[in-house]
Amino acid sequence: MKMKKIVSFLLVLSMAVSLLSGCGNQKTDEKKETTIQTTTEEKEKVTVAFWGNQLQASYARYLCDTFPDVEFEFVLASNSTDFYRYRQEHGDMPDILTVRRFALKDAVQLKDYLYDFSDTDLASDYYGTYLKNYTYDDGTVNWLPVCAEVDSFIINETLFEEYHIPIPTDYDSFIAACEAFEEVGIQGYVSDFANDYTCMEVLQGLSSTRLMSMEGINWRQKYESGITDQLSEEVWLPVFEKFFDMKEKTGLGEEEAAMNFDDVKKMFTEGRAAMYRGTGNDIVACPGRGEDKVVMMPYFGETENDNWYLTYPAFQVAAGSQGMDDPEREELILDIMAAMLDQEGQSHISYGQNMVSYNKNVTLELLPELENLKSYINDNKMYIRLASNEMFSISQSVVQKILTGELKTPGEAFDAFNAELNSETPKNQTVAHIDRTYSNEFTQEHGNQAASAICNTIRQEEGADLVFAQASYVSGDICERDYTEKELSYLTSANGTIVKTELTGEKVFELVQETLSLSDNRGSVCNDSTMYVSSGFEMDIARSGNGYTLDKLTKDGKELDRDAVYSVLIYSDYDWHIPVLKEKVGFEVTNADMSKCVDVLKKRLVEDGGQLEEPTDYITIR
Repeated sequence: MKMKKIVSFLLVLSMAVSLLSGCGNQKTDEKKETTIQTTTEEKEKVTVAFWGNQLQASYARYLCDTFPDVEFEFVLASNSTDFYRYRQEHGDMPDILTVRRFALKDAVQLKDYLYDFSDTDLASDYYGTYLKNYTYDDGTVNWLPVCAEVDSFIINETLFEEYHIPIPTDYDSFIAACEAFEEVGIQGYVSDFANDYTCMEVLQGLSSTRLMSMEGINWRQKYESGITDQLSEEVWLPVFEKFFDMKEKTGLGEEEAAMNFDDVKKMFTEGRAAMYRGTGNDIVACPGRGEDKVVMMPYFGETENDNWYLTYPAFQVAAGSQGMDDPEREELILDIMAAMLDQEGQSHISYGQNMVSYNKNVTLELLPELENLKSYINDNKMYIRLASNEMFSISQSVVQKILTGELKTPGEAFDAFNAELNSETPKNQTVAHIDRTYSNEFTQEHGNQAASAICNTIRQEEGADLVFAQASYVSGDICERDYTEKELSYLTSANGTIVKTELTGEKVFELVQETLSLSDNRGSVCNDSTMYVSSGFEMDIARSGNGYTLDKLTKDGKELDRDAVYSVLIYSDYDWHIPVLKEKVGFEVTNADMSKCVDVLKKRLVEDGGQLEEPTDYITIR
């Protein structure tokens, strides 16, 4: 796309931001100068907030490659719409927002600050069945779902064949199968009801037909739009009746209430359970006894025509309304979002072949174990879960009480759910004050000052020589203001873990070099905003084609001693990035109890009443 750079628009935008209560004039003036220079002399800047670090593995690189004339700033957001409310309050809303745990109700306070897609081509690409779940009562559509994981009953088909038990086709045959397995000493159905998502999804999945009735759709739209804060008896009492019926007929009880996924996986892989609630991803992680044929079946209704699969999007995407009154910038943002939602974009998310798309023009390849889904996809019988924050927590509370016998009737469960919906949420109290403002924007002169301040604080608190962390794990600007405990958690991503090791200077050099060359993995670098921050040492880096190469490392103005041994903290993804580094560089993690960055910050700012360390100029990029 040929983009005309409109300096006057950006000046007006910068002046508007300075009027908002937030990070103050110092931050705004710095950003104004940098933004004008970047926009007029280099590239158009677009900020994208990812809900999790898995999206940085290949999705971020895909966007950079697709839009080479755009300077993307990627940040790792908290998986909550509350995070964006916090950003909006301080004039720091990203251009493009993503979140996984989502309900319109949780996002209703953002409605006036988000772009309305209702009359765009992006919205018209969705099946109406699914778009209804993203439409407010006034017709506004602020969020769009991106390809979904499927949640339903996973069955061991081989086990059914061994015991000559018919595979269920509806609810009655599902109950009959559970009873038949019980007679041969195998639990017919089990799930990890210790987890809030399982409680919520089984409750809704069993009654998808009811929730997708006209009454159910109307109630959901009122609830999501903030018009009602109570369950409809007409819609929801039958939902609890269905769950009680399944509980009694399948023998679920107090033992199942305490089960986590590891418990379920052990039973299923040992052939002691025939069915469990799971996702397409769980089929890979929990495949039966080895050579068994495992398939995903729908949530069973009264008849086969009433069967539905429950789905939840990999994430929802929205756009901030700021700047969208400029036609060229509006066109650019919509083009980027179109790429995020098209066939190629969604393929960078559904690489496990275990997801389905809500879009008319996108078809995703499925695992053989998910072949049953195809007819349901064609018939649009994919219910999108209702997943407000309170739905997670209250579903868990009520379902647990049903399983343990505390709630004895569907009416009691219905009343208990409504009582919790109607309870007041305690107000968050201020726990800390940060007295300096630091920008999260990467600049050639200073790097990322917000990330540097946090890394320097981690190094001091943990007593380490060096810290190495990806800048995008710091989730936004740090403002001079009071903070609640929840707001402190929004400063950094929850996806990262601080691991401790000891490395020679030579190994530190290898650590940085290998990280810069990493691709298609969490922790990989695709542009300046995803570059790493160092504390206790400085990095001299050169651009190399589309990537970066390390020239040298210095400490206190001198080249890093390659023979010396340093205590090093790495703030990164423990399950994906750290194993790769351990293999390539060769080191051992020395801390058994790994810290979360937010806990380190809370100790400094809350328990000790201190402040963040000053940022340092830690990087030179040539």
